[in-house]
Amino acid sequence: MERVRAKSVGARNAKTMTAMTARASALRRAAPSALGAAYACAVALCGMMIVWIARAPGSCAPAYLSAMKDASFREASDRAVPRTLLTKYRRNFAVCATHVLPASVWCAIAPFQIHPTARKRFPKAHRIAGRVFFALSAAMTYGYGVIHARDLHFHANDFPSLKREENMSFWFDYGKIPGLSFVRIEHLGAAWFAFTACAAYAAVAFPPRNFAAHRAWTWRHIAAGLSVALQRVFIALHHVYFNAAYGFGHAHGVPELQKPIFADSLIFGVVVAVVACESCVALARPPRDRAKTS
Repeated sequence: MERVRAKSVGARNAKTMTAMTARASALRRAAPSALGAAYACAVALCGMMIVWIARAPGSCAPAYLSAMKDASFREASDRAVPRTLLTKYRRNFAVCATHVLPASVWCAIAPFQIHPTARKRFPKAHRIAGRVFFALSAAMTYGYGVIHARDLHFHANDFPSLKREENMSFWFDYGKIPGLSFVRIEHLGAAWFAFTACAAYAAVAFPPRNFAAHRAWTWRHIAAGLSVALQRVFIALHHVYFNAAYGFGHAHGVPELQKPIFADSLIFGVVVAVVACESCVALARPPRDRAKTS
């Protein structure tokens, strides 16, 4: 009986090992394509944000502010979000200088920093750009502090007909949890953005240098920043849904819908960015490390 039981256990272990090996092989085959697709998405989001800041609804862009003089442009803009959400920073130069404009340079540098071939071919440029990149991250974090100090959050400034914590989500009542508010979630996001930058920099700034950790934390940092770009995507998708489900223009200019669309889209952007990034970090691990965590 013992011999039969031992054979059965051995067969199960062998089957488990075979399944793990097959899974590891499948991951190795899928990793390059998945990582390539993720990189392409990151580049697209970075490009979108550069355009957003420089030419489209970027509050600090002269082109946008002059475009707002056009009635048709104003009407199109007001459909998605309140006008103050896009123009409030023009009287807050400190926010433009430390948060909005640095974000466009940050988005321009990010694709180069995470491109595997570019950083290997141009290591010196990678190091110099990296220092600039993390300096910009620090500036953007400071700029968020200025936004908070001046109470320029969307839920405090841009929906005057609604209370600060009113209509914050279609799905979740933040007031049900004592001490929780949307601004504290925003604080957590800003803190994570700053922490990932510090972790990525520290991984190679001090011995022993850990390049694998540096790569993983840099990816997490970029994902944290691009969650704001994904928010814009989800805002558009929300409006597409409302137009299709309830008729064109259902949510246009309606604060009770625009506000939760804006807030929920940020949460969705964060969730998608985190899940996608952690999947990439897992795929980029050496096969032995992936097998250990399988």
